[in-house]
Amino acid sequence: MDRRDQTLGIVVEMYANRHAGDIYIHASLGRVIDRLAERFRDVRLCVPLADVPPTQARDYCLAATNIEVIPQPYYTSSLGAVRQVFPLRRAYAQVCRASDVLFIRGMAPYAGILYWLARWYGCETCHWIVGNPIALLRTHRRAGRIKDLLSLLYAWQDRMFTRLGRNLTGGAFVCNGEELAAIFRSPRTTATVSSAITEEEFHERPDTCVNDRIQILFVGILRPEKGLQYLIDALPRLKNGRDVELVVVGAAEQFRDYRAELERQADSLGVAERIRWIGYVNYGPEMFRYLREADVLVLPTLSEGTPRVLVEARANSLPIVATNVGGIPTSVQDGVDGLLVPPKDSQAIAEAVDRIVTDGAFRRDLIQNGLARARTMTVTRFVDRVIELMGGRAPETIQ
Repeated sequence: MDRRDQTLGIVVEMYANRHAGDIYIHASLGRVIDRLAERFRDVRLCVPLADVPPTQARDYCLAATNIEVIPQPYYTSSLGAVRQVFPLRRAYAQVCRASDVLFIRGMAPYAGILYWLARWYGCETCHWIVGNPIALLRTHRRAGRIKDLLSLLYAWQDRMFTRLGRNLTGGAFVCNGEELAAIFRSPRTTATVSSAITEEEFHERPDTCVNDRIQILFVGILRPEKGLQYLIDALPRLKNGRDVELVVVGAAEQFRDYRAELERQADSLGVAERIRWIGYVNYGPEMFRYLREADVLVLPTLSEGTPRVLVEARANSLPIVATNVGGIPTSVQDGVDGLLVPPKDSQAIAEAVDRIVTDGAFRRDLIQNGLARARTMTVTRFVDRVIELMGGRAPETIQ
């Protein structure tokens, strides 16, 4: 369906920075916005906005020239938005009044108000459901009993009003994985795998695990639901007979106590010298360098949508081990383009890594199948599916 004579409104909770006339946002969202902007005459981007220089995590500069920003009041968490009901309503009304189609990403503070305004102004809606905050909040205690309970209640009301809002507008849901698609089932719901990688960023290599030292890679924010403790516990269980190094890429500033616990765990297991802590790495060439140097990527997460890093790893010819949770089975076919293991199972992680390291033919099949699978999950293919869903057609199924 041709949308080039229409205006797209985009409402997101992920905050952005404005500096020297440019808008900076996380690349995982910015690349999607730029490609959506190519399909519409104009875009109205409704986003929490801070007028400050870009941060390391918000270093993607939007390139599209047809984007106008409608600022939401600045906040960095869902609970931080609760007190902003009137400014948020004004921003929502402005974007709905100006738009033919409304694309919502993730949770939206006061989702009921947003959907009611979309109905009032006659906007078609398409909501990108990226994760399951209820499942995530149940994985561990985060900020104390009271605050965790309030966060859980907030997530429940958001889910309820999002479902009701879709019924009100007759809109569509594009969900990261089959698990979320089942939760948000409707006549216009589809499961997909989102990604930020482009076709030009693929890197083909015939094999990994060819050097004396095996490098296992973990990529993700260092917080308890990522399950890194189970990967560390798996290190002394490996039986492949090779020298193994674990490289940990990801920010730890928000969960310093967890990082300290991981270091104490590594010391007690006698594997501290086998772990290299990298910290945050920018998306793009710097991140891809770690993917291309590694031999196996392991994601021992406890709760996920469809993690982008699993697509990025396969696009860089890296065999993967991941837990069988959330939307991961929608992204990875066990034994074909990766290995899936139960969550919280260090022994299963060790056995999966050992199999990849020791079985060369199987490993090379994973690499080739992973490359083929990742080609169906680029940012362009994701945006194609979103546009098809907006047009009322069933999007192409991921193979």
